[in-house]
Amino acid sequence: MDWDTYRYFLAVADTGSLSAAARSLKVSQPTVGRQVQVLEQALNVRLFDRRPDGYAMTEAGARILELVRDVEGAMQVIERRVGGENGKLAGKVRVTASEGIGTYWMPEHVHRLAQLYPDIEIELLVCVPTLDLARHQADIAIRLGAPGDDDLIGRCVGKACFGLFGAASYLEQHGEPRQLEDLAHHDVIESIGEIANLPQVKLLRGYSAGIRRSGFACDNLLTQFSAMVAGCGLLAVPLYMAAAAPGIRRVLADSFDLEVDLWLLTHRDHKETARVRAVVDHLCDALRLDQERLSGR
Repeated sequence: MDWDTYRYFLAVADTGSLSAAARSLKVSQPTVGRQVQVLEQALNVRLFDRRPDGYAMTEAGARILELVRDVEGAMQVIERRVGGENGKLAGKVRVTASEGIGTYWMPEHVHRLAQLYPDIEIELLVCVPTLDLARHQADIAIRLGAPGDDDLIGRCVGKACFGLFGAASYLEQHGEPRQLEDLAHHDVIESIGEIANLPQVKLLRGYSAGIRRSGFACDNLLTQFSAMVAGCGLLAVPLYMAAAAPGIRRVLADSFDLEVDLWLLTHRDHKETARVRAVVDHLCDALRLDQERLSGR
């Protein structure tokens, strides 16, 4: 087996289907299927369960996944250091961001970067789980909160601010809370899965241990936001998201007001990589210039 065989395994693991993996690798779907089968036969183990809704990793597949990611990271380091590509403003740069930043802020800057650097291909990875820059799952990360990793280099580029919001239709029906204790009489949209650990969710949960749940829980911030706009209940969201939605109002602005540092990060290995530096510099300047919008102040 060569490394390409494992690339197909990673693509299916990341996307959950042969068709999506084929699109990401720019090959045919049967090619991906054959390569996965080759790997399974070579290892004498089933790596995926074939289901109607896609490919689900087996326990054996999960055991080797992180090891394969380590190899992928090492291969990428080799390519950067000896491949002669570090000095070129060309190639792929993967940027990971939260759902809010990735959806409401990044697209216009992907467009600007394409105009500035036509030979750089931006891959935007919008997700809640924190991708590991050390394992080279992404090249650049826009994160809320401190980096927490000595191998990462970066800059605090501002703050993201959060408030508590509800649709005008909901507030007209249920009234507006005047103090935190009033949340016990309001519907609050519940967060589950990865977004249960977001800073605004933790703060709201700490303030309102006795709140009445809305009967609706979700693991996706954008879906929650749509539910809040539709009148399902109150939700803590970034102010820049709320500014883009008509028909909602902020409540308890004096009591529920959260600021979180916004960091732009990359791995130390990328400090000599021209295309990554170019994207970092552009995003850093743009985030600082757009601080008023991102903070919502």
